[in-house]
Amino acid sequence: MQTVLSKSQLFSHLDKRSLEEIGSAATMRAVSKSEVIFHEGDIAQAFFIVASGKVKIFKLSADGKEQILMIASAGQSFAEAALFSGGRYPASAQALEDSELLVINRDGFVRVLGRNPDLAVNLIARLSELLRKMTSLVEELSLTDVTTRLAHRILSMIDDHDSRPRPIVSLAEKKTVLASQLGTIPETLSRSFARLSREKIIAIEGSRIEILDLKKLRELAGEF
Repeated sequence: MQTVLSKSQLFSHLDKRSLEEIGSAATMRAVSKSEVIFHEGDIAQAFFIVASGKVKIFKLSADGKEQILMIASAGQSFAEAALFSGGRYPASAQALEDSELLVINRDGFVRVLGRNPDLAVNLIARLSELLRKMTSLVEELSLTDVTTRLAHRILSMIDDHDSRPRPIVSLAEKKTVLASQLGTIPETLSRSFARLSREKIIAIEGSRIEILDLKKLRELAGEF
């Protein structure tokens, strides 16, 4: 468990003793692909770190439309905010593939938090980051169309060290998952991909996307 904790974004800066304290409040849990980890509204008794695999955090609208809030992969944590927001999970979590999770019990973690001010500061920073991301997501979904969101997502996938005039990226998720992340349906997403291809902004083959016109893609995404 200490290895998982030391590789996590939330706890990687902590010393061995602090990791041991947190580990005393944690257990490992294996989940199968498509298994629901918790439902929106369930009592929040723990938060999680992904040791391996991928987990989606999502909400369902009244008509059953799914909106993915985030996808957590190895080293990432989720459901931290639920521990301090009234005691219930504000969204649901489901495994996208067979996964191993470190489950950190709320009561045990709160005791550790009281003895470790540095950890408390780090957790506040993490929650602030989550708030910023959720605010950006709300703005993106309410103020931009699907093609603009897709252009922005493709740009975010470019490696910082890729200096080629025609960068190449790969879709890490299935298009159904990407559609949910962008707040749309697969058919609408396919039309947006088709538009970008038709206008020779990208060339797509399977999960491989070659950016043919980086300037136009940035303009479409509102990044000048």
